[in-house]
Amino acid sequence: MKQIRAVALVLLGLSMILTSAYFFSQYEQEAEIAGENAQQLLAALTEEIEQNQEQNLYDTAVQEQSTGQMLQTSLQGYDLVGIIRVPGVGLELPVLDSWSYDLLKLSPCRYSGSIEGQDLILMGHNYKKHFAPLRQVSPGDRMEFLDAGGTAHAYAVSVTEVLKPTQLDELTASAHAMTIFTCTPGGYGRFVVRCDPVE
Repeated sequence: MKQIRAVALVLLGLSMILTSAYFFSQYEQEAEIAGENAQQLLAALTEEIEQNQEQNLYDTAVQEQSTGQMLQTSLQGYDLVGIIRVPGVGLELPVLDSWSYDLLKLSPCRYSGSIEGQDLILMGHNYKKHFAPLRQVSPGDRMEFLDAGGTAHAYAVSVTEVLKPTQLDELTASAHAMTIFTCTPGGYGRFVVRCDPVE
């Protein structure tokens, strides 16, 4: 009887290991595809911004930003508001205007707020080619948000913190001009980066 139980426990352990390996491999594949999709979208957005700058298409950008809204552009069926750059960790990604679980698999998204309102919040998965590198930033590190009109907004990291998934008020009630967050490994918390403008 003891031998049967021992064999059953070994088999159960093996099945759990195989199941974990399967889900990990699925996650890695999803993350790789997400990284490739984001880079394709980044290339298209960069090209459009450069073309707009060459044609001096600034009036619409200024008008829309003065109303507290984010200037948008549509590419490949998606609405985008700009590009987030974190030079210290080699991060450069397009930012979608709104978020959903499907959109987050493509690229980081705007959770709420705007540049003009000094309350911009960005969110993204902790894929290694999305926001996972954010865990390496420290206070003082520079960031840049290039909006869809081609205007660069410079920031510096003020503080990083880890919040529980239930701490939505703490996440959104911030005096900092830009907040970026992603899941911690395992998804048990949120790694949050608070940023403020610099010259």
